[in-house]
Amino acid sequence: MGSDPKNSVVDDKCRTWDVKILLVTDGGPFDSNADKNPTLSIMALAWRSMDSLMDSMRKGKI
Repeated sequence: MGSDPKNSVVDDKCRTWDVKILLVTDGGPFDSNADKNPTLSIMALAWRSMDSLMDSMRKGKI
């Protein structure tokens, strides 16, 4: 996850840079294995991604 497509696979909304309607909403965007349970972080990222997707759908971008 990052702000530059040269250094990351997904943006801050977990959308892939190459395919804008492809969202990665699991632990894939994390760069390493967590030493704690990441469930709440994954849920928060998925929620944020879905909010962004719904907003894009309302605006007719998708």
